[in-house]
Formats: sequence, structure tokens, C-alpha cells
Amino acid sequence: MNLDLRRLVLATALVLPIIEPVRLAPAGQDPPQEAAVVQVAHLVYDQDKTAQCFASGYLDLLARETEIKVNREPARIALDSPELYNFPFAVLSGEGEFTFTDAQFTAIRQYIERGGFILASAGCSSGDWNRSFRHEIAQVFAEAPLEPLELDEDIFQTVFHITSLRTKTNKADVKLYGLRLNGRLAMIYSPEGLNDTGNAGGGCCCCGGNEIRDAKYINANVLAWVLTH
Repeated sequence: MNLDLRRLVLATALVLPIIEPVRLAPAGQDPPQEAAVVQVAHLVYDQDKTAQCFASGYLDLLARETEIKVNREPARIALDSPELYNFPFAVLSGEGEFTFTDAQFTAIRQYIERGGFILASAGCSSGDWNRSFRHEIAQVFAEAPLEPLELDEDIFQTVFHITSLRTKTNKADVKLYGLRLNGRLAMIYSPEGLNDTGNAGGGCCCCGGNEIRDAKYINANVLAWVLTH
């Protein structure tokens, strides 16, 4: 689909619900009356790509260090599924080349416009994934280019004070990037990756990648910020 046609699809898409600051999850289950339970979505996109090795340790950390009630098991949710609107925070990650389907192209725009937040992370610092991500996001949000973020922003000081970014090889000039839509920070993107693969289990190994160290503290901050703004 060319860019003009994709824009037409967006313009004529059905209006979906606005995401509230905290939604209840999982779908179909009632959380305890005294507290809402927040669950994170791991997006399934392209044909069947998803975050295979994105560690959930940041959810354990957030549950221990704050009063936020979180489900410590992320849910795999299709990017173009209406269920996505039950999740205020979604992780978009993977490796290798990909392309959004037409329905996914529309869905990611609507999710962001209606209050959703996406943490995008290149699994194992995948160059092919980075190139695909930048290409697709530039088409979806042509008016909102990705911009480097400074660590003095509130989002990096919510629970833990993040003062520096270190990769496995101590790469210099590491940056996280943000996408702001209508003045709201709605996406953070890490080319090196925030997957914390070494703690993901299941035989995951970021062999040859240069992921950001101590990513669970960054991820916990981002999720806490999303739930309180």
C-alpha cells in the first residue's frame, strides 16, 4: 500500500475507544476490588512476529518497589486486535525485517492517538529490525519524527533515577528516542534494545548484540510514568 492510500485508510477508519490511564486486565476477569491490575501487552505484528526474548523482570521490580498492581505475565496481543485497548502499555520488539499489514498500520496509529503507549526495542540490537521499524513508523507518523531523549526528562526519574545508559560493550553516545503526538510522549524506541535478554529465560541469548544494561530499571520507570500520566 502506498503512503497516500495508507493515509486515506487512517482517515476513514472506525473510531475506537479512548484508553484511560489505567485499564483492567486480563480481559474477562475481575481484579480485586481494592486495586486495578495492570497488564502489559507484547504486540504480535507482521505475520507472526513478537517479543520472544523480552524479560519481564521490570514487572517484578515495579511490583516490589511501588504500590502499582501489575500482572507479571505479559499477554501476547495482535496489533490489530480490539483487545489491545485493554492495555495502556505495549511492547513492540523482535528481530529481522518486518512490514506492518494494512490493518496493523491503521491500528498502531489509532492505539497511540487514543492514549496508548508503545515501548519499541530492537531485539539483540537487530539492524534489520531497526531499519524496518524506522521505515514503518515514519510512514505511520509522518508528522512526528523520532527525536533523541535527554535523561533529565521526568519519565527517567519516576521510580529510579536514570543518569546514564550503558551497553554491554560500553558504547558511547547511546540514545533513546521518543515520539510525541499532539504534545504527548507516546513512544520510546531503543535501537540497541531494552530486552534484558540475559534474564528472559527460555534459552534466549543476545549473542553479538549490544543491548542496554540494567534495562529493567528503565522499563519500570517508563511503565510507572505511563500509568501516572
